[in-house]
Amino acid sequence: MYKKILNIFLIVLVFIYIIFEELIWEKLARPILNFITNLSLFKNLIPKILSLNSYFILIFFLSIFIVVELIGVYAGVLFVSGHIISAVSIYILKIPVAAFIFWFFNITKGRLLEFKWFNFVYNKLILMIEKIKNSSSYMFIKEKSIDLKKAIKENIFSTRSRLKKKIINIYKLLRNKKS
Repeated sequence: MYKKILNIFLIVLVFIYIIFEELIWEKLARPILNFITNLSLFKNLIPKILSLNSYFILIFFLSIFIVVELIGVYAGVLFVSGHIISAVSIYILKIPVAAFIFWFFNITKGRLLEFKWFNFVYNKLILMIEKIKNSSSYMFIKEKSIDLKKAIKENIFSTRSRLKKKIINIYKLLRNKKS
């Protein structure tokens, strides 16, 4: 019984990770990060940022990072309490700030990793992400999500039907996948 509950919990975590990776990171955050990276204003800031004191870089990074994560938690609380539109709006608003702090991290990574505790936490986080990506649950869910996306594209969006017909087709497709 314990193993089944643990498996279900892990599958839910992996599913959430894939959703964030596919939707949030790939569709929203990465394009914003690419935009920020290509702006001359930010390119000109890099030498100035790297000339800052390591402790200032650490405090700035951690302050923004913590605020971004707290906003995400707040959006989650709103979502669970039934304020879905507010939660989604707040979460979407946090994405540009998260992309900025990711850009900042990429620039200052070497300086931040000089702090032994930060290096330790960073390496543990990377190890955990690698374990998730190499798990059978991750590979199974990733494969199923790819199949589902492909089936939706082929069966629904390739036809020139009305919206109602498309919704009915999505429902039928999901119902058949469940069986």
